[in-house]
Order: sequence, then C-alpha cells, then structure tokens
Amino acid sequence: MALDFKPIDSLYEGLVALIPAMFANATPVLAKGRRPIDCGLKFIDGRRLLGDGKTWEGLIAGLAAGAIVGVLLAMILGEPQAAIIGVLSSVGALVGDIIASFIKRRAGLERGAPAPVLDQLNFYIGAITILYIAGFTITLTIFIALAIISGIAHITANIVAYKLKLKNVPW
Repeated sequence: MALDFKPIDSLYEGLVALIPAMFANATPVLAKGRRPIDCGLKFIDGRRLLGDGKTWEGLIAGLAAGAIVGVLLAMILGEPQAAIIGVLSSVGALVGDIIASFIKRRAGLERGAPAPVLDQLNFYIGAITILYIAGFTITLTIFIALAIISGIAHITANIVAYKLKLKNVPW
C-alpha cells in the first residue's frame, strides 16, 4: 500500500492524524517506568540528558497506545492509511516530548518545572514534523487550528491526570 501524500487540509484529516499522537503523549505517565532513557548520563553541562521522567517503559507504552489508536481509527474509518499516519504521529509526539525534556534540562529546569508553550505543544510539533518528513503537508489554517486544539487538550489532560494523582504537577 502506497501512502497518499496529499496535504492535510481539513480539520477532520488533522484530527485523524493527531489523535494517536495525543494518546501516545498521554500514556507514558501511566507506565510508571523505572528505567530512564538516558541511563543516568549527563550532558557536557553536567546536567542529565533527559532525567528520570523519560523512561523506556513510558516510551514503549506511548508507542503502543498511539499505534493501537491508529489501527482502531483505520478500522473504524475504513482508511488503512490512518494506521500508518497514527504510528508516524505517535513517534513524532514522543520524540517531541523527549526533545523538550532535553531543552528543559539545558535551561536548568528540573523535572516537573513549567515551561509554558513548550510543555503544551512539544508533542504536537514533533508529530507534525515527523509527518512532514514522511511527505505529508499541512495548510497553515489547519496547523494553527490543530495547535490550539492540541494545546487545550494537553492542558485538560494534565489537569485531569493531576487530579487523579497520576502527575505531581498540573502542567
């Protein structure tokens, strides 16, 4: 099956592409991992590469959740390509989150410290970037609309996770 690299030019197409990424981004907090991706390594600035919050268990759980949601969307919508797009956007979401963690450590921010905008949109930018690298494009209007939706969904999910005591901070 060849991918159809048409532009993502409707909110519907954008949401189909990003819903798996949202699940991938939200799932690692449930994994309660113990094995940090950075294995405790420090960068040249003496700070951890990523910190204890980015674990192999969380990464695997996030990828699995995103892939499952992508496959379910493909089956429900009768769009096989949705599964591939879901996996791609999930990988991007998790890479975006890891990059944000790296940036926060370089900025001297500890785990759980707020970084407005970066905290809310890292997964979104990662997902869109991977889709773009894979050959998909997105119109500016849909990009902005999805950024707003993603930011609001992220804030809401974090508040719920905090109230359920799954996270120590509401951001």
